[in-house]
Amino acid sequence: MAEILVVDDMDDVRESITAVLQSAGHSITQAKDGSEAITRLGQHRFDLVITDIMMPEQDGTEVIMHIESLDPRPPVLAISGGAPTVPAYMALHLARLKADATLMKPFRNEELRSKVEALLKH
Repeated sequence: MAEILVVDDMDDVRESITAVLQSAGHSITQAKDGSEAITRLGQHRFDLVITDIMMPEQDGTEVIMHIESLDPRPPVLAISGGAPTVPAYMALHLARLKADATLMKPFRNEELRSKVEALLKH
């Protein structure tokens, strides 16, 4: 069982990811935006962080940059469905430079579980 932080501004996406990962035996903490995620990262050590990129307040790239300063640094799975003015592949471009893995929304539950398990093995 891993301690995983799930960061997404969309409630249904957070709840869906949480349900999939809890069914796999993981403990999940949720954050609704980057600002809340950074606060939670200061309070608890996580084995993995899953963060959306396009969010209000502080976005996922800011969360990833904050994680770079942590020791030990948890692996990061960046996710994005893009925005009306920014396609998902563009939103994930910067994330690919710092995140350990990426997933484009919408993704299948099997894809999520597979990425999570691979990241937790390292």
